[in-house]
Amino acid sequence: MSRPAAAIGNPAAMATTAFPAAQPDAIRGETGKGLTLIFAQVLPVMAIVSLFPAIPRLFAHFGPHPHAGLLVPMIVTIPSLCVAIFAPLAGWAADRFGRRPTFVGAMGLYVLTGLAPLVLDNLYLIVLSRALLGMAEAAIITISSALIGDYFGERRYRWVTWVGVSTSIAGTLLIAAGGALADLSWRGPFAIYALAIPAFLLALVFIEEPARQSADPAGPRLGFPWKAASIIGAITIVTSVLYYVEPLHVATVLTDKGAGSATRVGLIQSVTSLGYILGAILYRRMHARSIGQLLGLAGLLIGAGVLVIALSPTWHGVAVGAAIQQLGGGMVIPSLLAWGQALLPIEQRGRGMGIWATAFFAGLFVCPPLVSAGASMLGGLQPSLLLFGALTLVLALVPPFLFGRASRAAA
Repeated sequence: MSRPAAAIGNPAAMATTAFPAAQPDAIRGETGKGLTLIFAQVLPVMAIVSLFPAIPRLFAHFGPHPHAGLLVPMIVTIPSLCVAIFAPLAGWAADRFGRRPTFVGAMGLYVLTGLAPLVLDNLYLIVLSRALLGMAEAAIITISSALIGDYFGERRYRWVTWVGVSTSIAGTLLIAAGGALADLSWRGPFAIYALAIPAFLLALVFIEEPARQSADPAGPRLGFPWKAASIIGAITIVTSVLYYVEPLHVATVLTDKGAGSATRVGLIQSVTSLGYILGAILYRRMHARSIGQLLGLAGLLIGAGVLVIALSPTWHGVAVGAAIQQLGGGMVIPSLLAWGQALLPIEQRGRGMGIWATAFFAGLFVCPPLVSAGASMLGGLQPSLLLFGALTLVLALVPPFLFGRASRAAA
């Protein structure tokens, strides 16, 4: 694979790490490591979607608070904001002090801060606990992404496929569980964070420091591959913005087209999300193709799905468009993950995947105001979606030319 940084892949340029390396263990315990890392990738999904059904109950409980209008939504959103801010710092800590101690420490912090609202009743303290949860998530998602590349090498495509499948299924189940627990109490959905306890225990058992190449003392020290990281970040943030157009707005379109109650809209979204699973499986079958081809095909599916949503006169057509978009979404995220892991050397993969996580979560925040701006200029949400769908189709034609055939996502 042609790599942007000249030092990547040059053993003589590998710098000495600041912590001892474990013996090679990429094969032994692969299933335990893989399941642990998949579980870890589900935790950020848990932090967001499990609380969606609880927002009305949170407002009912904290309504008298003078700043409830600001702070209650932050209970849901601030973890993602902290991921975007702190992911590069988490990646630096993993590269500097070691993957295992940073990862295990973050998992422990996640358990404590996730369960904290079960005993807290001060809104400020709850928001603070959620911010700390986001900092833990930043380390978890960054280091687990790096470890998939560290442990599995060219077999990484199998595990990023399962990450896509698992997070899609977990998202659907967690929304349902959060709704059931919210009917019991506003605190109920926070009990879901008890599921992080077995993930923490799995990390203690299976996560080991990956083996690293020893440096040649006479050779040059390896500088951070800013060129590779910049390419990864730029491609990821653009892709993230275009990907989130559908997940953040399709419920509104379904409601406007007469899909029915919020429960029915949720069920429709759950069914269309099966397309994401099929997309992840499609990526697994096509993983050996170049990153340009993979991103191009995913972009065509995402753009086509958004166009169908924008042009459909009924909610049935909107649902078909959402399924097409999810098919592309199931391809694009595993492709970006595997590609980023392949471009970065193990000694600096933590920082590099931190930049990837920041870019991806930044896209989540940038997407809504961009779509809103388009709606203001064009006179409605559906014309704005039409614009973004067409833009996605145009941009999908770029990657096959931008990246040569030698740029394989799984190389």
